[in-house]
Amino acid sequence: MKKLAFLLSAILVMSITLVSCGKPTPSSITADCIEYIQKGDYAAYVNTFDATDEEKAELQEMFEKKGKAIMEKQQGIASYEIVEEKISEDGLTAVVNAKITYGNGEVDENNKFNFVKVNDEWKQAPIKK
Repeated sequence: MKKLAFLLSAILVMSITLVSCGKPTPSSITADCIEYIQKGDYAAYVNTFDATDEEKAELQEMFEKKGKAIMEKQQGIASYEIVEEKISEDGLTAVVNAKITYGNGEVDENNKFNFVKVNDEWKQAPIKK
């Protein structure tokens, strides 16, 4: 019941956010990213990055191998919460912190998603190699 209430609340917040400003925010993209990972949709997940098609293909391959194994070990994502969104003063970068609870009961309170603004749209910052 708590999961359903949380999910409905999250959907409501995301809907209001999207309707009110018309463009996805770093927080709403983070929620999408976590849901993509939950579903194992790594193709959609890598499309949130500011990366070339080649880099996205490499990321997708990496996430499908490593991410899938990690999700199996942690028994998937049971729930998540967007804890904080910080947008820089110049409005060109942002960091979103999310709390993720895994199916095995582990809780990770420090999941940072870094964003950059590209052509007036938020994208996840490239992963440094």
